[in-house]
Amino acid sequence: MSQQAFERFRELVLDDDALQAQLRPARNISELVPLVLMLARERGIPIDAEDVEIAWQAAQRAWIVRWI
Repeated sequence: MSQQAFERFRELVLDDDALQAQLRPARNISELVPLVLMLARERGIPIDAEDVEIAWQAAQRAWIVRWI
């Protein structure tokens, strides 16, 4: 799909404590992806697993770079 759609979902998550609470139990990417896809779909946001994985990888790189 698109990173724009993923960004729209991310903004929703940042503004919604209840949505954050639903995502918090995910312990790894394999638990997070289906949860994100379900929650995005419920809100009419068309994202796919690749969008989530790209965002996950970017966040990991940013975190690592912070500590270098």
